[in-house]
Amino acid sequence: MKNKSEVLDVQEDQIKEVIGEIKEELGKTAEYLENNTDTQLAIAKELKEGLENKDFDVNLEELKALKEEITGLTAEIKRLHEVKEISLSSLIIRDIKSIGNALSKFQEKSIASLKHLYDNMKNQLNYRLTKAQEKLVQVKIGIVKGLVNSMQGFMKRQQKKLDACLEKLDNLSKEIQKDEENRNKESKKEAREEIPSESDKPKREKKKDIQQLKKEKESNKEKKPSVLKTLKENQKKIKAMDKDTLGKMPIKKDKGMEIG
Repeated sequence: MKNKSEVLDVQEDQIKEVIGEIKEELGKTAEYLENNTDTQLAIAKELKEGLENKDFDVNLEELKALKEEITGLTAEIKRLHEVKEISLSSLIIRDIKSIGNALSKFQEKSIASLKHLYDNMKNQLNYRLTKAQEKLVQVKIGIVKGLVNSMQGFMKRQQKKLDACLEKLDNLSKEIQKDEENRNKESKKEAREEIPSESDKPKREKKKDIQQLKKEKESNKEKKPSVLKTLKENQKKIKAMDKDTLGKMPIKKDKGMEIG
């Protein structure tokens, strides 16, 4: 049977593993959004040049701002990967939730930018365009539709993965709390059992040989510590365990990355 230290080591390794999975999925999401934004930027630039008007300047400004935000968050995710000391009570949990919320907002902005780009392209078809220009717009409309479908599929898959990771984290938190409660109960029970009650003494003494009992009493005077000393030692053990208590902060799932 594993002792307390071994159990805590295993639980800590499990926490690190799950958080590592979460950081990996957040990194994939940020990378996907960055690539998606780059594709939108390329489309807006081609349309601006091909149609020879300034209608897509607004789209370009919107997309450049989004790209800058995502790039900044990617750097934050990279910093998280460098964090070594991880526990359920560490600040990294808060950082992960913060990044998840930011990615959710960038996802919404990316969907909005795709809609703005699509509406602008559809509007261009009302103008007098050359056949080459009209073909260019139609091709780009098809690409944008593909980006929308791709984003929806990717985000739904990522949400399932993140939900699974967060559920593991929740279960670990509950398991650690339960183990700690059981350890505290056992410690207190052991502390009580080490102090024999007055009612038990006569029963125990009747079962022992008188001569043997005298010898044990003499031996106990020399070897056995006082009851007061035993109590103090047990109290110190309990206090030490209380200081080691983990999982005080329950982890709640962040459902903010779903696409409607």
